This record gives sequence, C-alpha cells and structure tokens, in this order.
Amino acid sequence: MKRLVVEGPKNAYFQDIDIPSCPENGIVAKALFTAISTGTEVRVYRWLPVDPEGEYLHGGQKFPDGPVENGYCMVGEVIEIGSEVTDYSIGDVVYMGEPHQEYGSSVVDNIFKIPAGVSYEVAAFMNVLHVAQGAIRDGNPKPGENVLILGLGVVGLSAVAFSNAFGFNTVAMDLNDKRVEIARDMGAGLSISPSTPGYAKKIKEFFNGQDPDLVIEAASSWRAIKTGLDLVRPDGTVIVVARHTDKPDFDPVGHPYLSKKLTLKTSYGPELEGSRWDKEASREFTFDLLRKNKMDIKPMITDTISWDKIPDIYDRLDKEEQDIAGVLVKW
Repeated sequence: MKRLVVEGPKNAYFQDIDIPSCPENGIVAKALFTAISTGTEVRVYRWLPVDPEGEYLHGGQKFPDGPVENGYCMVGEVIEIGSEVTDYSIGDVVYMGEPHQEYGSSVVDNIFKIPAGVSYEVAAFMNVLHVAQGAIRDGNPKPGENVLILGLGVVGLSAVAFSNAFGFNTVAMDLNDKRVEIARDMGAGLSISPSTPGYAKKIKEFFNGQDPDLVIEAASSWRAIKTGLDLVRPDGTVIVVARHTDKPDFDPVGHPYLSKKLTLKTSYGPELEGSRWDKEASREFTFDLLRKNKMDIKPMITDTISWDKIPDIYDRLDKEEQDIAGVLVKW
C-alpha cells in the first residue's frame, strides 16, 4: 500500500509498504478520506522542532533518523475484523487517528463509527474539531459574552463554528482575506483583517462598546498572542491553542498586562478521559450539532485532492497560498 512520509525539510514522498495486520481486538480499514491538519503537518513538512533545543518533532517524539509518517485524521471502511471484536462489522465506516495511507489498523478503543446524518468528508476533520471545541471550553465564556478568534486555519475556523453554535458574539481575524471570508460564511458576526485601519475600534463597536471576554489564539504567532492580550478586557482570558515555534519579543506578564489581571492559558484538546467533557462526550456533542445543522464546517474545506497530490499541497501550504484553508484527501 501507499503511505505518505516526510524525510527532512520539505521532502515528502510515498512509500510502498505492506497492509497492516489486524489486531485481535481491532480492525483494518481502507481509507476513504484523510484530512490535512495544516498547522501540524506543515510544521513537520518544514522539519521544525517543537522544543528550543531542536530535539523533538512532536511532544514526546524525537526527530527520527529516517522518514516519518504525517497526518492523523482518517475515515475508512472496515475490511477486516479481529477475533475479539463484536461491535463492528465489515463495511462499517469509521474514524481513525491514522496517517495519510491507503489502509489503517487500530484497536477498537481508538476508533468510532460515523453516524447517519454526518458526511464522511466532514467527519474526517473530527480531531481538528476536538481541538477547537476544547479551546472554547477551556476559555469557559459565559452566555452572552464576546469571543475573538485570532488565526483562521482549520482550528481557528472550527472555533468560529463552535462559538457561533454556542451562541457567543463572535469576531474572527486573520491577515488572509480568503479565510476572513470563510469565517464570515461559518457564522462570525464580524470577520476582519488586522490590516484594516481601525480594526480594534471596529471590533469594540461590534461588541457594543465592550472588549472581548475571551480571545482564542490559533495563529501560531506570538504577535497574535500580543494582539489578544492587548484587546481582551481586564480580567479576561486568552487561550493559546496553536503550537509556537517563534519566540516573543515582548513581556507577556509585564506592563500593561500585569495590571489587567489576565488569564493566559494553553489548550490541548478535550478534557481527560472520565471528565464531563472528555473526548467521547465532546465527539457526541459535535455529531449532534452537525446532524441538527447547528454547525457547518463545509465552507472551510476549500480543496479536495487525490492522495498522490499531498506533496504538492504541502508545497502550496508552505508557500502560504492565500486560497487554501481545509484540505480533504480522497483515496
């Protein structure tokens, strides 16, 4: 089968490997769709570390000596079932946290069926949606409060969709005019570029003279964090949901931020297993919103490509082409 790998900076290609074996308590599925998690996958494509020492490609995973797989969002059709499996059948369509490859193998604890009423194309972005929903919940805005989302990649756009579905007053901001337009289509009451003259005043006017109660930073830029700290109200919250490889050129706990009594908090997906809004509860809630048409993420899927074009789309994303947001891969 074909599997996408990255080996060194901007070197993505396909390997031919064996179809994975089926665990006794798991399944093998043939990929129908995979989704590109643009922030993480482009960082890997650029071969950028997550730590200052440059040792780790991912948290807990050091740079390999050879190629590494990329991606973690797959929807596939079950073609084989382990001897201990009773809840899945041949032909079921499931979500798996598998990379870009023709077939995936997983134990059943790490997969779930796609319910009726949810398209396979949208379901391919479930991990991205988990991250976005977790960011909103970590910010804990109250009914009627104001949410500003900075950075409109797939996580930021998904956060716009959730914020709108939850009924918050939602403003979205990005330098990319195409993504600003998409955020508007996904429910942002105001979608704006920081290059717009007087953007801070326009945001405050939209919030009826108030500042944001919650800012979600999904731009992978310390400049965006600074913008969030500047704009959020005193005693407000800034949630950082993006992975950062740059370094700040300001003091986030110095003047004027210390006197604002701000909360600056990182977010990394749903709550721990067994918590009220753990991954399973968050997933079922997301499916419910999608089935009832209370949330629509289809506008953010700007590109649907065949599997052999993944290296090409990585190159386009690396060059920061303006028209790309969410990318769906057909197998």
